[in-house]
Amino acid sequence: MVLGGLAISTTAIIMALSSDAYAQSATPGQKEIIREQVNPQTEDALKPWLGGDWQIGVLGRVSSNPYRGADNTDLTGLPMLAYDAERLHVGIDGINAKVWENKFGSVSLLGNLRMEPFDPDDSPYLKGLEDRDMAFEAGLGGSLRLWRGEVKASYLTDVNDAYGGHEIDVGYYIPTNWDKFNFNIGGGVTWQSEELVDYNVGVKRSEARSDRGFYAPDAAFVPHLDFSVIYPVTESFAVIGTSDVRFLPDEYTDSSIIEDDYVISAGLVLVYTF
Repeated sequence: MVLGGLAISTTAIIMALSSDAYAQSATPGQKEIIREQVNPQTEDALKPWLGGDWQIGVLGRVSSNPYRGADNTDLTGLPMLAYDAERLHVGIDGINAKVWENKFGSVSLLGNLRMEPFDPDDSPYLKGLEDRDMAFEAGLGGSLRLWRGEVKASYLTDVNDAYGGHEIDVGYYIPTNWDKFNFNIGGGVTWQSEELVDYNVGVKRSEARSDRGFYAPDAAFVPHLDFSVIYPVTESFAVIGTSDVRFLPDEYTDSSIIEDDYVISAGLVLVYTF
C-alpha cells in the first residue's frame, strides 16, 4: 500500500503542477498501473476507501521544451501532498475513484487538473498569444488485464471551458520487479480533439504576424513511451524515478510556435508516507 500510494502520488504531481503542458506526461492509465504493482487487498469493506495513507515529499523534474525560442529544458522543483487508499486517490492533482473491479478489470471515475501549456513571456515567439486558462477535467478510466500486463484506457473532458475539448488515451503497461525494485514499462497513444490541440499550439488570426502564422490544427494522435522505477528505502520512505517521451505529430509540428517533434522528460521524487 505504501509503495502504491507513493508511486501514484509521484506521477500525479508531475501531471498536476508542471508549468509545461508537455511535461504532463503521466496518463491516468500509467498512474493506475503503477499503483497496482503493490496495490493492497483487504477484507474490510471500508478500508479500500478509508484505510489509506498520506504522502508528503518533493519532486525534481527536467523536461525538454518544444516551443520555438523558449529555453531548451524546463527544470522544476515541487512539493507534493496526497491521500491514497486501495480504491481512492485524492491529491492536488485530482481524483481517481475505482467504482467497480473484478479480477479481469476495473472502471474508475477521474478528476484531473491541466496546467496552462505555456507562458507567453517564455519566448518572443509566444508574446502576444492569448493566455490559456487552467483546465479542470472529469471523465472515466478503464482497465483490462491481458497477457503479462494491462490495457488502460481513459476519457477526459474539459468541464470549465478552458479549451472545450476532449482527450482519450489507450496504453499497455507491464509491471515487473527485481529484488526490491518495482518497474513499470509501457506506452500507448493519446487522441486529442482539435480544441485541445489548438489550446496547446494554435494561433488565432488576430495573433498572427510575419514570424507567426495563423494556425488552426486538427485533432491529433500523440504516441508515448513511459518508464518508472520505485525503490523503497524504508517502510515509510521511497525514491521514485520516472521517464517518458512524447512524439509530436504533424498537427503539432506544423505550428509556427513549435520547433521540436518530440518531448522527453525525467523525474526524481523523495516521498515520506505516514
